[in-house]
Amino acid sequence: MTRRIAVAAVASIAAICIASVATAASGQSAKAYKASLAPVSPAATTAGLATVVGKAQLVDGKKNNKVSLHMRNLAPDTLYLWHVHEGTCAATLLPVPGWTYRTQLGDNGTLTSDASGNANTKGKSATFSADPTKSYSVNVHLADGTIIACGDLQATKKPHPSQAKGPKS
Repeated sequence: MTRRIAVAAVASIAAICIASVATAASGQSAKAYKASLAPVSPAATTAGLATVVGKAQLVDGKKNNKVSLHMRNLAPDTLYLWHVHEGTCAATLLPVPGWTYRTQLGDNGTLTSDASGNANTKGKSATFSADPTKSYSVNVHLADGTIIACGDLQATKKPHPSQAKGPKS
């Protein structure tokens, strides 16, 4: 009887350890990136959007990749275009292929502001895989292609789950 309890205890501890390692490994497989979008001058000022701001978050997962965009101070009830680009705001390259946006016009995602000038949207990709040697950015365009806001995506540093709660007393 004692031997059965000991075997069961060892098996339970082993199962917990394996589950912990699997959870830690899966937590490390996704990488998050964030960007603060700011007005691009003089285009934003010329368009009457000198105070436009926003935030973007991209999650580069093992199988699922997601990007979200939240903008403020846009013109009310207006359609804008947006997408993820390779390169920084200072040196924007082509849009990254393979993204499907919630609403889409060609290869661009669309973003429609509400009556207050705020807008939220998202996109997904099954093929995106961030290349650590490259930079990525998110920008918002007028319908004519003029970039009015841009933000460079930066990797976020999340603490290990055991450190997230702080040191033990």
